[in-house]
Amino acid sequence: MAESIAVLITKPPYGTEDAFAGLRLALAMIASGIIERTSVVLIGDGTLNAVASQKPDTIQMPSNIEAIQDVLDFDAPVYCVREDLFERVGEIETMTGVEMVTWEEARSIISEHRLVTTF
Repeated sequence: MAESIAVLITKPPYGTEDAFAGLRLALAMIASGIIERTSVVLIGDGTLNAVASQKPDTIQMPSNIEAIQDVLDFDAPVYCVREDLFERVGEIETMTGVEMVTWEEARSIISEHRLVTTF
């Protein structure tokens, strides 16, 4: 049994189901108790999942905001690479509880996990 997993989310919140699936995997790992430590790292287009002003109801899509909040409610960390988000949308409000990190910090966080999976 692995003691830790980092779930990398590289896809935007809408248009594909990858980000939603990755967040659900993280929740499954946390809720199952199989893995002691689960972290989510938002990189590339995946950083858009941290934007606080999303309105998934307007397009009748599942809410990744709720999925991220569920991860945070389990006290699992959600990291967002600041440079990638800024490159895509500039300064914008992100969800409370999502920790903004540099790429250098993200690499360090990822390297601390035994397993890494990418969505």
